[in-house]
Amino acid sequence: MKLPFDNLLSFHAVVSFGSFSNGARKLGKSQSTISGAIKNLENELDYSLIDRSKKSLTLTDKGKKIYQLSAPIISKYYELIQVAESLHDSDTKKIRIGIDPLIFNDDVKQVLIEFSEIFPDTELTVFTKPSQILGQYIHNHKVDIAIGNPYHKTELSFNIDELFKVNCSWVIHKDVSTDSNLASMRLLLIDGCESFVDISSIAKHNTWILDDTSTILDLCLAKKGIAFLPHHLIKSHNRRADLITFSDEINLFGKQLYASMFWPLHTDFTRQHQWIHNKLRNAH
Repeated sequence: MKLPFDNLLSFHAVVSFGSFSNGARKLGKSQSTISGAIKNLENELDYSLIDRSKKSLTLTDKGKKIYQLSAPIISKYYELIQVAESLHDSDTKKIRIGIDPLIFNDDVKQVLIEFSEIFPDTELTVFTKPSQILGQYIHNHKVDIAIGNPYHKTELSFNIDELFKVNCSWVIHKDVSTDSNLASMRLLLIDGCESFVDISSIAKHNTWILDDTSTILDLCLAKKGIAFLPHHLIKSHNRRADLITFSDEINLFGKQLYASMFWPLHTDFTRQHQWIHNKLRNAH
């Protein structure tokens, strides 16, 4: 018995994407070609994989087993293609990425870890800067792509593709009285926050601007002020139970940011850029 791999790929694509037409589109082949490949696979196996008496795509018991066993093999096959292409691609040996600290969650970190495995020969430089600084870096070609909030106040233009949402809130230590005069409380803000927090409306406060979210969180836990932080940073901290959200419904209220990939106009993605984009999009 032989299992032609192209036929197995066709079967896997049809099942993974829910129909013959979707599977054909994914593989860039005609629907009749895909259908014929699966029929040839069934002839080679001498049993049916798909129950064609059903209107919707339905696998036979043997079809389910073949799909289950083939899935990890095909996944490794596509991973091998990516690695082989990255080794062959000598055009992009260095990539410079800018990441806004507010966006730098565990999913973004995991993508960087996997990137090192898929593209082992590519040098990577990561800048963690506020989004408006990253916008300038893009404009001046100091970074190739940026992951942050591109909707800051700027006259610069970029290519933009939204990836996921980031929720931010004002938080305060649970033991700090919120009944005290708000004007006397210190505000702990990340550098660059003026693009989404109206500082002019809270200028009367004692405000500290820092460039590190972890330091802001530590100061808040030390009862040194009210902090504006992303939810993902708070949820992952081992002392998250010591913090409560705070809002005065006038000046201090939560925000939802759109984490996006942005890059220079009139430029195309490299294979590495596309891989990072797809990974971040699929992570959410």
